[in-house]
Amino acid sequence: MKRKVKIYTHACSLDCYDLCKFKVIKKGGSIKEIVGAKDNKFTKGIICQKGRAHLARLYDKTRLLKPRLKVNGNWKEIEFEEAIDIIADKLTAYKKEFKSTSIAYYEESGAGGTLKGIPGKFFNFFGGVTTSLGSNCWGAGTKATLYDFGDARTSDLEETQNAKTIILWGRNPFSTSIHLYERMLKAKKNGVKIITIDPRVNETSKISHIHVLVKPSTDGALAMVITKLLIEEKKLDSKFIEENIYGYDEYKSYLDTLDLNYLIGETGLDLKTIHELKDTLLAGKVSCFIGYGMQRYSNSGNAVRAINALMSLTKNIGIEGSGVFYSNRVYSNLLNDDPFKSESFKTEKRTFYVSEFADFIEENHDAHETPLKSVFIAKCNPLSRYANLNKLEKAYEKIEFKVCINMFMTDTARASDLVIPCTNTLESEDIISSGMHNPHLLYNEKVVEPANKLMDEYYFFQKLAEVMEMKEYPQVEKEEYINKILSSVSLDIEKLKKQEINLSKDEIAWSDFDFSTPSGKIEIYSEEAKKDGLSPYPVYIESLKISEEYPMRLISPHHKNSLFAQHTKDMNDRSKLYVSPNRLEGYEVGEVVKIYSIYGEIETEIHVDETLSDDLVYIYAIWSKKNGNPNFLTYNGKSEMGGQVTFYDTFINIRKNN
Repeated sequence: MKRKVKIYTHACSLDCYDLCKFKVIKKGGSIKEIVGAKDNKFTKGIICQKGRAHLARLYDKTRLLKPRLKVNGNWKEIEFEEAIDIIADKLTAYKKEFKSTSIAYYEESGAGGTLKGIPGKFFNFFGGVTTSLGSNCWGAGTKATLYDFGDARTSDLEETQNAKTIILWGRNPFSTSIHLYERMLKAKKNGVKIITIDPRVNETSKISHIHVLVKPSTDGALAMVITKLLIEEKKLDSKFIEENIYGYDEYKSYLDTLDLNYLIGETGLDLKTIHELKDTLLAGKVSCFIGYGMQRYSNSGNAVRAINALMSLTKNIGIEGSGVFYSNRVYSNLLNDDPFKSESFKTEKRTFYVSEFADFIEENHDAHETPLKSVFIAKCNPLSRYANLNKLEKAYEKIEFKVCINMFMTDTARASDLVIPCTNTLESEDIISSGMHNPHLLYNEKVVEPANKLMDEYYFFQKLAEVMEMKEYPQVEKEEYINKILSSVSLDIEKLKKQEINLSKDEIAWSDFDFSTPSGKIEIYSEEAKKDGLSPYPVYIESLKISEEYPMRLISPHHKNSLFAQHTKDMNDRSKLYVSPNRLEGYEVGEVVKIYSIYGEIETEIHVDETLSDDLVYIYAIWSKKNGNPNFLTYNGKSEMGGQVTFYDTFINIRKNN
């Protein structure tokens, strides 16, 4: 008998720029293929290997299907009902003896979808728990963008076709944004100039007309050099500034205090290259895409503010083909993802910065008044992703009861006491939107059933609330919950199924020049930043620098085939360190070496990148502990704004592995 073929619509749940829309092909009872949706104006039928890998992860033989409880150091499979009873007893006891904030809940964005965030709503109904501030991803740049523009927006990617120049400032869309890359290739064919600004020559550099090899952590200095030259040459439009920009005079006065040659020296660039960038910006129609890697230094929030100021002062904002783009908050502003008002039940609150998680545990795990007794981890793998992992591993052990929700036995799951398996995105109905490029709000159909209904976090926490007799918790079906969210934008599931929904205000970000700042203008001088104890205008702060003992800065860029370690869990290779030809001296390519920082050491293979300077090395951010994870070396500092972890202020040395 011929098996019936059915096609479902779905969107990628990975935390990357693009939020691709899928067509999922199911034959009989199983999924056969995931392809890009050609009818989606953003995706255009193109998806990457990471997106296709949802299928392999769904049917992976090592996937968890039942909860696992650690008993005397060994793992024991238990039923979901037993796991729920254990959690209910623990939560009830901790709250009664201490406070609800003796429990911490930590999530990131490893699994997208609005209802994947349901554990946070549960803990609000529970009374409020300890949660995190700051970011491992985009915190400094996000805060900078909000200070300057009052909001975060991006233009439709098709606007790249109207640009004269596309600047990728710390962005490598070859690896991180396949749809921006595709549109860049098209734009290049039509005569658009491509410029990459990055301390290493990356894959996108190879299609760029110019690669500006700026020194790490000096992006702010570069933006300020160009701005100073524009001011000195009287090339700025005073009328435009008066009408649209707040705080120009104060910023100019600050820039007057900076020595031009000092700033140029910081960047490591020659004046000819800087003038070429300046003239490009003056020519107009420049689309600048700022990457997240360039804001992983201690001075990075100010760097993003300086770039925003430069793009604004040169009038490359709000008009066709122009703009400075970091992220997009359209749907986070419009959708009410808390339709049953869980926040109103949160009577207790305690927070920690993600960069200080280990310190927070050490200071509070046995505190007299409110000890930290338990932690719940969802949508992330902090014992792989965090900086200074040696410190975090030791601290994490001291928490009495640790619960990890994941599809696999990750490094964090192995270090926990109870692991709850969860659904693959293809097993779960949800709605999803992007905080980056894709302007569409998308509906994810459930394509296949999970092995157990309680693998879906929505139903797991609903059952947990029932067992704990949390009477105010919403015991409603998913469809009702989703429709209540969508009602905040006058939509429902049926409407979302039938049409592409794009609630972006316009195709060109800020074309109305209506900014959500206190002044209603672009704010180079931000009273909000001043209230937060920061400089109200962008300032240049020297980042940490190399030393004789640790003469190389380590960065950890994204790889095109994996989002962190999500797609490399089965790899048994060692991590690979890329160094300059001079740094390879005394070693063989592929040789296993030890690299070390003040925080730890790992074994890794050494390889050469001919384009690197002698003081810069990199390891892709895809490795687990068993492979030689660079986060056992990284610095868990905090950026000057936004609480961004400063992974790239890490310095290392190399020695023979003997």
